[in-house]
Amino acid sequence: MIWGSGYSDTATIRVFYIYIYIKLFLNLLIKLYFCLIWFPLSVLCLLFLSSVALSEANVLQSTVNIKKLQGILEEGLKSKDVSTLYFAIKGFKLLNATIPDVCEDLKNAKYDLTNIEHVFYFTNAAALSNCRNILKPDVLPTPTQTLDKKDATLQELYYAVFALKAMGKGTIYDKEDGLKNLIQLLKKDDSPANYGYVFALCEHMGCGAWTSSHAEGVLLAADESDSRALHFEGGLPVTALLLGTISRTYKSLKKPSPLNEEQRYKFANYITGRSVSTPRGAALLLEAANALANDEPSPISITIKGKKYVTSESDSVEFSITDIIGRPVRGLKPEEVIAQSATRLADDVVVLSKQPLTQKPNDPTTYVLNLSKIKAQYGLYKISLSAGSKTANINVAVLGEIQVGSLEVGIGDVDGTTSPKITTITYPNKLSETLQADHLQKLSLKFSVRDKFNKPVSVQQAFVRVAPVAAGAPDSLEAIYVAEPSANTYRVELNVGAIAKHLNYASGAHSLTLYLGDSAVSNPIAWELGEVIFNFGRDANAVGLPVRGSVASVRVPLPEISHQFRAAEARPARAVSDVCACACAAPLLLLLALWARLRPRLATPPPSALLFHLALAGSLGLYVMFWLRLTMFETLRYLAPLALLTFLSGHRLLRRLAQDKAQAR
Repeated sequence: MIWGSGYSDTATIRVFYIYIYIKLFLNLLIKLYFCLIWFPLSVLCLLFLSSVALSEANVLQSTVNIKKLQGILEEGLKSKDVSTLYFAIKGFKLLNATIPDVCEDLKNAKYDLTNIEHVFYFTNAAALSNCRNILKPDVLPTPTQTLDKKDATLQELYYAVFALKAMGKGTIYDKEDGLKNLIQLLKKDDSPANYGYVFALCEHMGCGAWTSSHAEGVLLAADESDSRALHFEGGLPVTALLLGTISRTYKSLKKPSPLNEEQRYKFANYITGRSVSTPRGAALLLEAANALANDEPSPISITIKGKKYVTSESDSVEFSITDIIGRPVRGLKPEEVIAQSATRLADDVVVLSKQPLTQKPNDPTTYVLNLSKIKAQYGLYKISLSAGSKTANINVAVLGEIQVGSLEVGIGDVDGTTSPKITTITYPNKLSETLQADHLQKLSLKFSVRDKFNKPVSVQQAFVRVAPVAAGAPDSLEAIYVAEPSANTYRVELNVGAIAKHLNYASGAHSLTLYLGDSAVSNPIAWELGEVIFNFGRDANAVGLPVRGSVASVRVPLPEISHQFRAAEARPARAVSDVCACACAAPLLLLLALWARLRPRLATPPPSALLFHLALAGSLGLYVMFWLRLTMFETLRYLAPLALLTFLSGHRLLRRLAQDKAQAR
């Protein structure tokens, strides 16, 4: 091995080592700057934006579909699998529905007596359906042996304890010793799922005070998605377990819920946004929803029930105000449900204020808003509806009938040298004669749209369709043009020469059709105006396209599209690559050159030289590992002792070299 016991120039080696350390620390400081300055700022910005977005959502947009879940549970009762039967029975219990006689089905179900999870499902399904008489002594050994296992997991202990409880054996655990054992296991793996098992076991053993002291911290560990939903790692099963056990524990302790309003609605958004298709998913969804629905105050949903519009014959809209599972909101009085305002979206005019809703007889979740005051005012409205302290904005359409005033069709020169020839028609009549226009003329249409009270109105959709009349013409030849509103009228001007390209220069007879529609219109109009013969002149032949009568020639294969990858960028010259390679290898070449100049020799190294070179090699190796896999903080942690050791041993080595040099003189 090469050791530096015969150096002739200590200053050079000092400069080299200083260069290496400066380079390493500069890289670390740059990364530390970005991690400690920019990363926290970006996190704070994201938190601020998410909090602003969530502050706007204080009601639910939907509820849990109880009828769908009940149908899924009914199908689950037909299964022969013990876990499916258990979740189906549990779901019926959560719905407070009558559980059919399933004792014979449970007896014939498929399960493994040596599997603690199967035993849990079998015993608890029997207990929930009042079929304990089918439980035989051969079911007891598995949960008992599980409790005696030294390496039993929290999930296995949960299954074993509640299996014994279902058989009427009570708890095996002593309250204090059992809790200590659970806490020790929780220290090994403190996942949300394990906290859920411990909370459930505490609920059974009577150590709910420990649950209440840790519940808030566990709730803060929930994951957030889309800035509007909260759930725990593990998905719906873990979320349902934690919400259910926390809710029941706090109720038994007569303490207020640890969930704040924001957390309630975020968990509720996650639950209502879940789609399940199995009895297990349905039961878990009901468990989580019941936990929130039984909380105080419960998240509420405000939605339109049935039709979202008002007509001249029907002047009321129904709203559904419920909790997350479709029940009436506790503590909500009918007089607290008020339409604070109704604003017409077209001009932001408030047309209604502080109008109370009427609770529908025999249906406490349905409230009726009478809009007879505005049913004659056609348009879209934003209803601001409050239920107690909660407010929701819901759009409602007031549908009205429209009619077209007299429509004028004019044909004149493009340059306006002559007055256009005007033809007037009334809805629903057609043009009495076929009009003609060539490529030097323009076709103009002018009409007005009015409501049933003969007041001018505007519509969202006003189009004129131009299409060939000949049979067999391809649909691609038609063109649709927007009618622009102008001073209570709509206008369309078609320059015949300009629209020729849209119609593939196919001269001949074309039909004109007017389309009027709106989201607040009860009678959309499609009015066929008549026919116009367009003559596109020589342009049809000039561009080499088919003229009228050769429609089949339009349907020809299009040119083949061949994809071409982008050409590779030019690479640098060989000399540039060689220079860069030499620059990268310069530190190593410099080290070898210095060693050659300083004439190192093989000798038995002193301890200081051995420690110095080992520490230096370790630092360089750590520098390599930093770029390959280590994080900045791990690198700094390992570098600190190495740097201290390198400094002390290097200082001692250099002092010894100086002494040797002085003695040699």
